[in-house]
Amino acid sequence: MDNRAAIIATSWIAIAVISAMYLYKGGVNFWTYTAVGLLVIVATAITFGLAFGLEGMHRYGPPSRSEFEISTELKDMKAAVDELTKKVDAIQKELQE
Repeated sequence: MDNRAAIIATSWIAIAVISAMYLYKGGVNFWTYTAVGLLVIVATAITFGLAFGLEGMHRYGPPSRSEFEISTELKDMKAAVDELTKKVDAIQKELQE
């Protein structure tokens, strides 16, 4: 199981247990409903934050240093290949003459 799924499931189970205790000890009134509602909002925020927010930040965030280094290396390789292509063309012209 994915770590994020375990965290989400654990938070919902904890919220359910805490909410049940609030309702059992405090009875059914406005303040226990408010406390349970706030706990459900926290669990919902954890669910959507972990499920979509962190993955989106990781996927669409700024490129990591390794990606930048790879792109720089690829540009250097392309320049080297262009130089070699020019040298090969010059050698071919000399051989054809």
